[in-house]
Amino acid sequence: MWDYIREKFRKYPSQTKVLRKLISLGLSVKKDHEGTPKIYCDDVEVKASSLAMSLGVDRRAVLDILSKIVEDSELAKFFLDLKPSPDFRKVSTKLGMGVIQIVATKATQPGIVSGVSQIIAREGISIRQVMVDDPELVDDPRATIVTDSPIPGRLLSDLKMVDGVEAVVIL
Repeated sequence: MWDYIREKFRKYPSQTKVLRKLISLGLSVKKDHEGTPKIYCDDVEVKASSLAMSLGVDRRAVLDILSKIVEDSELAKFFLDLKPSPDFRKVSTKLGMGVIQIVATKATQPGIVSGVSQIIAREGISIRQVMVDDPELVDDPRATIVTDSPIPGRLLSDLKMVDGVEAVVIL
């Protein structure tokens, strides 16, 4: 999908910016009951002007991309099913949960989350959430793992030994 988006919108940086934001927030695009393309956060409508203002682009760039999305069968299918996901990274410690961040040597290397998860499971700690930054959306992607309880510091060396892990930060 990324190659398709890059090619289709390479001449339209403002529209590409809007697309990236829609995807990063999990905002869907679908027609309302009158057939007008709209932005939704689950079932809550998000105003095009609000998104435009947050991105520093003209509202027309947002409206143009919404029309292009619903008119393109590939994009329409993709954006129709996007859903937002809660992000517990910043609030988990307030709830007594553990949070670690994994910095990978190469973000697209397979097996990093699996290796880290096995070590955490071996300790008898349950994982509540895994949030992995998409390297297409984030310059310095990281994986953040939220656990039922804090990760003991003694596990840091084991976690750093997982193939592809550059650093581990306990938050």
